[in-house]
Amino acid sequence: MPFKALTLDLWLTLIWDSKELEDYRKLRRLVNFYRFVNKVNSKRGINADSAFTFNDVRLAIEELGKKSEKYYDRGIDPHPRERGRMLFEMLKIKVEKADKPKVYESAGKVLSNSGYMRKYPHVNPEAKPTLKAFRKTYPNLKIALISNAARSTATYKRTLSALGIGRYFDHFVISCEVGYLKPRKEIFQHALELLEVKPQEALHVGDLFRADVVGAVSCGMNACLYSGLWTKYTQLQRMGSMPSWAGEHVPSDFKTPKGLIVKEIERLQDSLAVAKMVDRRS
Repeated sequence: MPFKALTLDLWLTLIWDSKELEDYRKLRRLVNFYRFVNKVNSKRGINADSAFTFNDVRLAIEELGKKSEKYYDRGIDPHPRERGRMLFEMLKIKVEKADKPKVYESAGKVLSNSGYMRKYPHVNPEAKPTLKAFRKTYPNLKIALISNAARSTATYKRTLSALGIGRYFDHFVISCEVGYLKPRKEIFQHALELLEVKPQEALHVGDLFRADVVGAVSCGMNACLYSGLWTKYTQLQRMGSMPSWAGEHVPSDFKTPKGLIVKEIERLQDSLAVAKMVDRRS
């Protein structure tokens, strides 16, 4: 079966944030959401000082993070508009029933876009050459992004375009929009449906064994575990931005289903060699 599609993880595969960028995004999210809810309240004739403080918003966003963790434990990811709704309820901000869809949608966009309008993540220097090589080797290749992320497709399209790699992607599959996190089968199946390919015709590349390799293989896809940016894990784990099991190698006793290919690679470009193995196997 010929190789027809490539799917890639986003964070710590194509891009990464430093502690400074992470802190900047948290601050922008807090400031922008505080301004947004003040604007909503002002339309209701409520003075911001009498409604809540800046610290109230900070605590609500922190509480939202804790609530989201409970969803994550079940492999579920709330949509940005749902996160907006939860924050409004935590802050006890009343919204007219007719206005709720628009207000919550706007709140979700504030949470998604904050911190990504001017400062962008660092891009993996291997990303563009690798994507370019795939396009050259397989002119009809379909490429999709599959990411566990709480921000919208629009945010990441803009970000990756600014970093010079957005044009290579045919589809963006983001967990908060699909509703499921890797390694749940649903998010991979959604990508395969968009790409219109069979699982065996696709190769997934990502940095996490459980989320990327196990998830892809469970759907019948080939997989590469990419370790080239694992040096970034230590700082991110201290910040609580990475799971404790990040950096897990493919276990020696991991059983790959018959007919599939699973490889651990240090260079992103090596995924092209794996794709050629998929072709030779067919």
